[in-house]
Amino acid sequence: MESIHILQILSMYHEDGEKVLKRNAKITKLETFNEQEIIDFLKSNKVDGITLRAPARITQDILDACEGVKAISGAGVGLDNIDVAYATKKGIPILHAPKVNTISTAEHAVSLILAVMKNIVQFNKEMEKGNYAYRDGKYTKELNGKKLGLIGFGSISQEVARIMKNGFQMEVLAYVRRIPDDRKEIADSIGVELTMNMEEVFRKCDVISLHIPLNENTDGIIDKTYFDIMKKDAVLINTARGGVINEKDLVTALENNQFYAAGTDVFRKEPAPADHPFLTEEKITKTPHVGGISQEAAQQMSVTVATNLLKVIKGEKVPTIANMDQLSSMG
Repeated sequence: MESIHILQILSMYHEDGEKVLKRNAKITKLETFNEQEIIDFLKSNKVDGITLRAPARITQDILDACEGVKAISGAGVGLDNIDVAYATKKGIPILHAPKVNTISTAEHAVSLILAVMKNIVQFNKEMEKGNYAYRDGKYTKELNGKKLGLIGFGSISQEVARIMKNGFQMEVLAYVRRIPDDRKEIADSIGVELTMNMEEVFRKCDVISLHIPLNENTDGIIDKTYFDIMKKDAVLINTARGGVINEKDLVTALENNQFYAAGTDVFRKEPAPADHPFLTEEKITKTPHVGGISQEAAQQMSVTVATNLLKVIKGEKVPTIANMDQLSSMG
């Protein structure tokens, strides 16, 4: 069989995935994302598969140059940097590594909740200045017995619910668009109340954690409407996607003391530009989209991505093709 040629755009999350690719294929690695460079390369070279990580993107123009490409894989769970719908029209399978980073992301969401409630970042900054007296008159907040609101109830959200329910005896209320029997069964087993009213979560809960995908229905959905009805002492956490929040509305709400504070691992534009208002807002605890890349998750994700990409190129079936149903319906 002729050697498989993989175009790798940016490094994978862990070197073990790159080792899998190198052992089984010829690799061309691009260290930066340049749309025109990728298009030119695809037009002048035989490429069997592409793997990429954000902030690199697969656009319609790139897909138009993907003649002969048998599969494209994102680096992890999310696929909002790939035009999956257009790839499907082109008949190209799009792969990812769902649920691999469930524990990592859930633990990071919990870490942000604790950091915000206990004011860890600001206390650390003042201690580094030798300002021990900063503690005077400052109070942290307890989680025990308070109400946690979850927007979305997928695998990550469910894990957050388990941790907070079992570890902090929090009440948990989760928003979902519908309540099928299997989801109700999972919720009951954890001790989570489900609601189809998102306003109820924002109005009643002390901590609200976002766990919804970014798509045309959720873009900017968390906005002034919801910030206006939050409790004054409430906390908002986002480890989903930056684009689900109206960032301007969030900053305004915090400046107006409409709720206590926020923690985010994600931004609408990543990397976050130097003038991003979140970066200078002390009421927002920030991390650079690292929730899903614990050492363990990064290793498993990269190996899963590499292994499955090679399998699909060879004509084998894998369970991680995001657009399999759409491709199958096309015949």
